[in-house]
Amino acid sequence: MIYATAQDMINRYPNRDLVQLTNEDPTQTTINETPLSQATCDASAEIDTYLEGRFALPLSDPPAVLNRLACDIAMYRLQALRPLHDLADARRRYDDAIAMLTRVAAGELTLGLAPDNAEPPVAGAAEDTVGPRRIFSRKRLRGY
Repeated sequence: MIYATAQDMINRYPNRDLVQLTNEDPTQTTINETPLSQATCDASAEIDTYLEGRFALPLSDPPAVLNRLACDIAMYRLQALRPLHDLADARRRYDDAIAMLTRVAAGELTLGLAPDNAEPPVAGAAEDTVGPRRIFSRKRLRGY
């Protein structure tokens, strides 16, 4: 599922940055939407890898936060292709997006409520669990 489009990126980020990041030729003055669309598709696919173990995909009504996360991941991926740019801010946004997706995948954070006040459907294995949530796991007990 695509969570962000090239137009979402254009609406969110400065034109001059997107022109520089999407064109090999430094004299270009317009955004090349092909790499921009590819970056948003790649970001959406990356998001799906976190969500697929917890939710049935595609989501019927994806929450707006996934649009922002997809844009942040796509921007990081575009900037990573240009070693002359300062990646610190893009890397921080990327790390924040991945941390949030990891918490959603672990069930520690929700995606937000759908209009009918119900969470999106849970994927097969996650909804089959019965009883209270585990307090201790291999991850939490690591190092003991």
